[in-house]
Formats: sequence, C-alpha cells, structure tokens
Amino acid sequence: MLLYLALLLCNTMPTAQAFLLQARPILIPVGFKVSCSFSGGIRMSASSNRPLSKAIDPSKLLNGLYTDDDVLISDLTSRSRANWAKDLLSVASSRVLARISQRMTITTAWAAYVTALITWGDYLAPPSWGSFTQFTVPGWPHELVGAFLSILLVFRTDQAYDRFWEGRKQWSSLNSQCRSISRLVLSNLPIGMAQEFLSLVALFPVALKQHLRGDRNERELAAVFHLFQPKNVKTLEIVLESKNMPMTVVWCMSQLSAPLRKNRASRIFNYEVLWEEMEEKLSELADIVSQCEKIKCTPLPLSYSRHTSRFFSLFLFSLPLALVKETSPLLVPTIVLTTSWVLFATEEIGHIIE
Repeated sequence: MLLYLALLLCNTMPTAQAFLLQARPILIPVGFKVSCSFSGGIRMSASSNRPLSKAIDPSKLLNGLYTDDDVLISDLTSRSRANWAKDLLSVASSRVLARISQRMTITTAWAAYVTALITWGDYLAPPSWGSFTQFTVPGWPHELVGAFLSILLVFRTDQAYDRFWEGRKQWSSLNSQCRSISRLVLSNLPIGMAQEFLSLVALFPVALKQHLRGDRNERELAAVFHLFQPKNVKTLEIVLESKNMPMTVVWCMSQLSAPLRKNRASRIFNYEVLWEEMEEKLSELADIVSQCEKIKCTPLPLSYSRHTSRFFSLFLFSLPLALVKETSPLLVPTIVLTTSWVLFATEEIGHIIE
C-alpha cells in the first residue's frame, strides 16, 4: 500500500521515484489522482479509477514521468539518450545556458571590444597610441594554467556529485525502511493500529522534504496523512507545531509502538520482538534525518566557489589579449564565447548538482 502513496509524493526527490517505480506493481485506489510538478525533479500527471484489488505495471507509469529537463524517463531507459542531433540542437533552450547567459555576454562583449581596439590601433591609430592599442599577452600563461583549470573543474564537479549521490543513498534507505515498517505493521498488527502507522509512514518523507527545504505546507501534509486517518487531526497538529517535523513523526511512531513492548496477551506471538524490530527501523529513520541535515548544512566552502569563479573570469578576460595576434579578429569573440560556455556551464552544473 505504501507504494501508491509514494506516487503521491513524487515531488520529494526525482531519483527516488524512478527507483520506486521499478520495484513491483503498484495498487491504485478508486478515484486516486496525482498531479504534481516541481523545479529540479520529476513531474507527473496520472489518474486511475481502478479498484484497489487491481494492479498496474509500474513500467507503464514511466510514460508519464519527466526529468527536470522535460525528458521522458522512458526515453532515458529505452535508448540511453542516443539522439545526438536532438541534444545538440536543444542547446539554445538549455536551463544551464539561461543561467550563465549574462556572464557569457559580458566576456564576449569584452573580447569584441579588445579585438576592435587592437585592430583599430594597428591600422588607424596614431603611432603615439601604439603602447595602448597593441598591448597583448603571450599565450604561454594560458597554456600553463590550462591544466590546473581542468583539475579545478573536475574536482568541483566531483565534489558536487558526491553530495548528490550521498543524498540519493539516504533517500533510497528511507524508501527501504518505510517499506519494511509498512510490511511489519500490515502483517502483525490489527488493521486499526496498522492504519495509524501507515499514516505516519506516509507522512515522514513529505515532512523530511519540507524540513530540509524550510517549507511548512499544511495542505500537502494533510493530503498524505488523511489517506489512512481522515479524522485524526491531533497527530497532524503536533507535527505541524514542532520545529523538526520528521523527528516528531518518528517520535509519534515510537509512542504508538511502545505498548507492544509489554503486550503479552498472546502466547503464540510475542509483540516485544515486533517492538524491538520497529525501534530498530525508527532508529534508522532518525539517522536518515541526521544524515540529510548534515548534507544540507555542510555546503562546499564559499571561498572555494568564489575562487573558482574569479579564476575563470580572469582567464576569460585575458584570453582575447592572447588570441588577437594569433588568429583572425573575427574569430576571437567566437572563441571566447565558446570557451566561456564550456567553463561557466561546467561550473554551473556543479552548483545545480550540489
């Protein structure tokens, strides 16, 4: 049952949804409808009138899932982005290009100005202006720092991807723990108590997402929680009034499982064993919250990002002075434009991944 709930939570993290949909058939209740989208992740629109007893193939749901670049997930899995021509022609609509367009415009305009000034000095300026209009930079400094620049770019992107992958591992662990808790309560507890647990399990990923993003969307939380507990508002109010919503959800589940520790009414089944298993799973959820907070609260040093940006800018602003005597004046702005796109785009991708 938790699987179709995760479908409702499709704006919590893009990769988590792709992982989730590969597991097994998902049960969709009557009248259930999902429509959600967000910046930087998968968006989806789906609805179903199938009864709960019927299941649909998760692979079919991939037809309605898109990445943050509006690429179908099914396209990624079926042909591994082999459409080279489409990728090349879509550069103009790239989100990364839109974010770096201002920097590219400034560096290209500077290159055109320097080229025009030096070219004008060669043909039209008085001889007394020669020291100003014919000032150039030898090419070897740029060749010397080129290797260091490449290492800097690789290190910057690699560090950002490590942060992304660590977050992905934590979300995968969250997915696994929520499924395990749901399996335990559905298999061993009465339906009423199981529904209370399931409402909290479904609430936890959304509460964690909002906690990490600094949001507090009561409507989103209520929509998930009331799927199993439509009349229970007290627990939801406790979560909303807390400063750390995901840890409060874990505490609520711990309080709910506490009576199992001393429940020896059945000679066939020892509920204390179930309580120990539940506490172990809840400890894992609490550790996931701590790990996610660590990732969010420990960004890459600001001085490192600033140094990278300043180094790229200095390299590009001095590049026209090294090229103007080595190639055609008409090619200098084009070369600087292309180099700016490569450097700034790679740097910006690192920021996006981070």
